[in-house]
Amino acid sequence: MRRPFLLVLAILLFSFTVLRKTPAEQVKDYYDTHLSQLHKTLLQFQEISDQASLTALRASFTACRSEYKRLEFAVEYYYPNAAQRLNGAALPEAEPSEPEQVMPPTGFQVLEEYVYGSTDNQATRGLIGQELENMLYQVRYLQAQAPVLTFTETEVFDAIRLNLYRLATKGLSGFDSPVAFASLPEAAVTLEGTGEVLTCFEPPALLSQQVQRSVAAVHTPGTTVAGFNAFDRAAFLVRYFNPLLAALQQAQLQQGIPFVQAKRAIRPRAVSYFAADAFDPTFFAPADAAPATPAVLALGKALFQEPALSARSGRTCASCHIPGRAYTDGLKVNNSLLAGVNLERNTPTLLNASLQPAQFYDGRVPFLEDQIHEVVSNKAEMGGRFDEVTSVLRRKKGYTKLFAQAFATESKPLTERNIRKALAAYVRSLVRLNSRFDQYMRGDTAVLSRTEITGFNLFMGKAKCGTCHYMPLFNGTVAPLYNKVESEVLGVPTTRDTLHPSLDKDQGKYLLYQIAYQRYAFKTPTVRNAAHTAPYMHNGVYQSLEEVIDFYNKGGGIGLGLEVPTQTLGEDHLGLSALDKQAIIAFINSLTDEGEQ
Repeated sequence: MRRPFLLVLAILLFSFTVLRKTPAEQVKDYYDTHLSQLHKTLLQFQEISDQASLTALRASFTACRSEYKRLEFAVEYYYPNAAQRLNGAALPEAEPSEPEQVMPPTGFQVLEEYVYGSTDNQATRGLIGQELENMLYQVRYLQAQAPVLTFTETEVFDAIRLNLYRLATKGLSGFDSPVAFASLPEAAVTLEGTGEVLTCFEPPALLSQQVQRSVAAVHTPGTTVAGFNAFDRAAFLVRYFNPLLAALQQAQLQQGIPFVQAKRAIRPRAVSYFAADAFDPTFFAPADAAPATPAVLALGKALFQEPALSARSGRTCASCHIPGRAYTDGLKVNNSLLAGVNLERNTPTLLNASLQPAQFYDGRVPFLEDQIHEVVSNKAEMGGRFDEVTSVLRRKKGYTKLFAQAFATESKPLTERNIRKALAAYVRSLVRLNSRFDQYMRGDTAVLSRTEITGFNLFMGKAKCGTCHYMPLFNGTVAPLYNKVESEVLGVPTTRDTLHPSLDKDQGKYLLYQIAYQRYAFKTPTVRNAAHTAPYMHNGVYQSLEEVIDFYNKGGGIGLGLEVPTQTLGEDHLGLSALDKQAIIAFINSLTDEGEQ
């Protein structure tokens, strides 16, 4: 009788082994389940959209977005275009090759404006139904793709990590929920979903505890505007977010799950995007960029101060990008080399300029090498000719040796191409991410004052600065991949005169491709080291941070009474008090890197 029992036991064990799903397969089940639930809740929303009460509509909206938030880690990772159509900013898009083909915004953020807006009539109900159909189209696409979607353990951990960056940068700032102010409850849902996915991997107790603590921390404030404004983001990031990321990394290492090998703006193995070495400047460089060897950097630094690049004018790169001024010049706009005129735009800082995928205020070139070529050869800026520059440098003492050392494998290293490459490598070395704010986020919580912490919370909350100046670079390079940069239409005036303002005539990015909604659009610059980069805005109109914050507080150009139909900056007054403004400035000052310039 013993043999049949053992046989049955063996069959059961074999069956259990065969039927038991891998962690990645369990994640796929989770994804399929919630994708089906999202489809169901959207259909239910659509059924009641024309007759239900506003309260019922908002409840349906919340249910739908909660389901999406549980899926967002995977949709953003595997289907970024669908993610953009489901939950992108409520702004139009167009390709430079087809400037007339403007794609209107769609998704939850558009729907939120209808559901939580001040107008509830039949026309609005029709728009709600139309938007739901647009979103259902995207969800049906995801469902059609689901049978061929395969998760791997490496990708799941990578997707979760990126989604946590997204949560901290866009979620906590209100980017995702600008009208409903539901960012914190949605953050709780995101974290709950994160915990459910990680359960598939039987995570260490520490990781599960960190997820639970993070969920509880964002649950506390509630859904009110006051709760959103009062939330202590600085404390959350230090006490909960960073420890959660550290526990996630540790669990991945303990379970022997490899990190992705993809080259990214944030190194995939980084414990957090606040880590000192988290960002990789070479991600933003061309494939043939010069390596940052001591010889290349020495050459680049010499060229940065070399007047031969500007022919007979005597101007150098350092003439306008002064190290002691955070590589700016302190001028509204600098002098042109052409008689009787000034340059059109303010000189931007070069600190961390390498950590962005587009250069110039209009973002017209992708790489520093391209920017250097344009600036050196521009008759108004430096007026140089590279064929002449190379001839002059060959005759100048020391350069033949410097080029030979920097490009040792080349038989004729002193070339126009290598001038650009050495200068670009030098600018890429100007990464400065060690301000007191950075030190605070790395655990030294004594380095920021209470006022500075309050300013950070305002910056990322009530003042809405963080919805355009993405943490932790605090520029327009979009989290969490940081592979594209945004431009904004602010309605910047020509002068500081608020009684009789006039719109600045520079049409910005529109001049490149004549895309209508980009008229007066400019790349969002960094506010790091802004204490040393006055004056501000693309035209240098404001002399102080107080003036800049006052401009935003009033609602930009529209708030000043200007006609700016394409303005992307919210036109409503922010309601910042004098103390609020002082605190925001104190925080911005904490972003000053006091290290070697």
